[in-house]
Amino acid sequence: AYNQTPAITNSEILLALPCDEELWTADSAREWAARGGAQAAEASATPFSAALSDLLTANQRQQNMYGYNRYSPNGDSNAVSSKLRPSTFGCLILINALHNYIWETRSRHIARQWTVQETEAMVAHIEPALNAWQAAWKANDRHKLQRPNPFGLGPLAADSIPLLDLAFVRLFVNLGRSKEAFWQRDFETMSEELACGIDIAQTGSPDHSSNGSSGDSPDFLQGAYSHGQAHSSGHSSKRERHLRKAAFYAADSLIISSKCNLTFADSSAHELPIQSAICFLDCAQVLAEWETTVQERIGRYVGVLGQADVDYGQVPAVMLLDTEDVELLTKMESICTVVEEKMAMQAKMLAHEMDSLDPNGSMGIPSPLDRLNGLSKCGLGSRILRLTAQMLEKAAVWPVTHVMASALETQAAHADRRAESSVTAVA
Repeated sequence: AYNQTPAITNSEILLALPCDEELWTADSAREWAARGGAQAAEASATPFSAALSDLLTANQRQQNMYGYNRYSPNGDSNAVSSKLRPSTFGCLILINALHNYIWETRSRHIARQWTVQETEAMVAHIEPALNAWQAAWKANDRHKLQRPNPFGLGPLAADSIPLLDLAFVRLFVNLGRSKEAFWQRDFETMSEELACGIDIAQTGSPDHSSNGSSGDSPDFLQGAYSHGQAHSSGHSSKRERHLRKAAFYAADSLIISSKCNLTFADSSAHELPIQSAICFLDCAQVLAEWETTVQERIGRYVGVLGQADVDYGQVPAVMLLDTEDVELLTKMESICTVVEEKMAMQAKMLAHEMDSLDPNGSMGIPSPLDRLNGLSKCGLGSRILRLTAQMLEKAAVWPVTHVMASALETQAAHADRRAESSVTAVA
């Protein structure tokens, strides 16, 4: 997750996946034997290598990759047929293995650019595998997002979903260099890498939102937005459109988390695993970078998105934004509204407690509502970054979340400066 080498040994590849939870949750040896014991475990054993191979060959079973809702990792997965039925623990192992596979695939291309064929092959291979994993996860009726699990199954089923969302996002956006800067606590460099150094998987998928020719450059677009090129056209670039694909996955992940009360602004925050915090970090960064990229393209025509009262159905916005742009911007606004409401409730409760401790305000403690109210002056990209930062600051279980919050605040400052520059940019 932090650009470190995943560890998996050859001996582990040869192991079987953990057996069904019904067996190893037996309270006694007698109950374990009554449930079938070793014979039942061996009869249902699935080798790890066979399970991973089943996922990675899903593209051969799925003739039309884009029949699946490609923007929603929580959509219908019936398009991917598989007999794979791993245990809950097995699901967690397999989604980690797919992350390992993505990392290894990218690491084979260090120090050279990918060809179009290579990036197309990677996405065509791994996206159906992620869809197949989700189908296997859903096949168990006791797998739910809720915490605690309504069937008493424990947290492992829900723990896997942030990893799925992360895998979808990282399939389309390589955040490796920005994560390296994050690991070094160099948040300025991290923000710069996000702004002009993101590697985007240039896939060959149908692009219904582009008016450009099919001869556009398929290479990785690094530093794609120079004032002399991106600002000279009202049309979105290839980099922006592929970044948007990852941003749709990120938005859907945050929406589901908000609806299921699985954010760090909810009372269940202490139950969330570290991968939830990492998922919030990456999703917020990708969404904000996409929005800021759009802002740089259209800012001089419509003002700062999130500040100006922009009617997406009227000129000039309707001429500058694709239908997918409007849909994603609307999702971002919805995410911000829901999270702000959750945090406002928390802030009011905390303010009441602080008033009882310091009724005269002599301790000089700032009101928890002050920072929240200040978000109304931010653009949409920096708004979602600062909201996520404030949420992660409250995640006391994992100290690294405070580092994440600082990183997001730095990126938000960069987003604000880019938004201000876009308004005064000259075509």
